[in-house]
Amino acid sequence: MDNYVIFTDAGADITAEICSQYDIHGIPMDYLLAGQAGTFRPEDPGRETLCARFYDMLRSGADISTSQITPYAFEAAFTPVLEEGRDILYCCFSSGMSATWQNVQSTVAALSERYPERTLRCVDSLSASGGQGLITLQAALNREKGMSLSENADWLQSSAVHFCHWFTVSDLDFLKRGGRISPTLAFLGGKLQIKPTMIIGNDGKLKVIGKARGQKAAMQSLTRSYSESFGFGDAAHIVFVGHAGVPEAGAQLLEMVREVSPADTQFQLISLSPIIGAHTGPDMLVVAHFGTHRE
Repeated sequence: MDNYVIFTDAGADITAEICSQYDIHGIPMDYLLAGQAGTFRPEDPGRETLCARFYDMLRSGADISTSQITPYAFEAAFTPVLEEGRDILYCCFSSGMSATWQNVQSTVAALSERYPERTLRCVDSLSASGGQGLITLQAALNREKGMSLSENADWLQSSAVHFCHWFTVSDLDFLKRGGRISPTLAFLGGKLQIKPTMIIGNDGKLKVIGKARGQKAAMQSLTRSYSESFGFGDAAHIVFVGHAGVPEAGAQLLEMVREVSPADTQFQLISLSPIIGAHTGPDMLVVAHFGTHRE
């Protein structure tokens, strides 16, 4: 088996336990919450406590902003691994939603010149949140099966559009601020309790595919979308169900999805990170899995 290290970034929602078990490394991202600077990486212990506090503060009206990962941060994370004589496979936040993909390219070019004997491959996950976490876990499982770095990277990139995300949000103002939805939809959603059902499309960008009135209808819509699109193929039979500070609703959604899943399907309930929550707000719910189609 190739001696390579798997990286992702804080745009991925994945548990610290999975990171530890499969030796997954995270590139940190910085955020500013109520005027206080913070840094988040997927493998940090105490993740659940941090996320719960974060969403409580958002509900109280705290301001939040995030920063892009700089080329310097990539270099600081990658260089020690390359110095050890090991190669790197990095599963990156979607190029359709962030400049992270563009920023890492200059780092890769510079490090490839300094370490010509090493291999550094980046995969545009075309994903975020649980989908990015799931594609990163799949990279680790592929490595365990004996895939070389190049084989793994090629498989992941060709399969990226099969990592599906079905999600809904509660406070549409967060998406409005980021230009993800129109002010009209945000206004109507707030007045009528309309919750959009959304996806990450094949281009790695957010898209609204439907509207539901109330959380129960939104969860039913997510479950229906999942049941119409799952098909694990040669990927792991694992589903990530994510929540933004609403563990009870997340657990309820997980059970709804379990009822329409094959018996051998494994499930993981995850908390959405501050990096994702800054743009979606509290109470978001997401189902992420390998499937036949995204849209």
